[in-house]
Amino acid sequence: MFPDVKIGVLIAREIDNEVQSGEIPLLLRRAEEEIRKKYELEQLAALPKIADWREAYRKFGFKPSSHRSSVEALLRRILQGKELPSINALVDLYNLISIQHVLPAGGDDLDQVEGGITLTIADGTERFVMLGADKAEEIKKGEVIYRDDLEVLCRSWNYRECEKSKITEKTKNVCLVLEGLEHTSNEEISQALSELKMLVGSFCRGNAQEFLLDKDQLEAVF
Repeated sequence: MFPDVKIGVLIAREIDNEVQSGEIPLLLRRAEEEIRKKYELEQLAALPKIADWREAYRKFGFKPSSHRSSVEALLRRILQGKELPSINALVDLYNLISIQHVLPAGGDDLDQVEGGITLTIADGTERFVMLGADKAEEIKKGEVIYRDDLEVLCRSWNYRECEKSKITEKTKNVCLVLEGLEHTSNEEISQALSELKMLVGSFCRGNAQEFLLDKDQLEAVF
């Protein structure tokens, strides 16, 4: 369905996500100012990378005006004059790379994942508990999901993450992803992934591995 998909994967282990840094919020504020100078809210949907995700959402049955890709949601917030909230170092850093490169980004605490992580098509029977919720919600048959061996980790591709594998200050081992479609090149994903790896290493330390997945490389083994 999506032959142009590219996914950069960063596996980081033995990290310190309890780090408190005044520099990360400053990096976010600077990036937000650059976004406001570069884009206008009314033109956001027409940006090629954003339009790619809007078309993908339509393809699996979701209205892009009510279900937005994670990167469009972040950029809309910024262009409405709001700041991105600070969650924790890892989440703030992948949000930084997301807005700078106009790429959806997300992640999972690997110690909470059961089995492997798969990007696939839902059959509608899967279990999903949204971030911040305590009850499961229905998954639509045909929507693109990330899942582990037991349940959905992220629904509608990159629309909503789950509660189970959320990244917290206590997270030690993590899988982070950056995603692109037709108007994103492999080189762009690789560059953004390298920048994310550098930032994670600088602020959270640990050991990291990079992988690039596409139609010719479907699996990362770590």
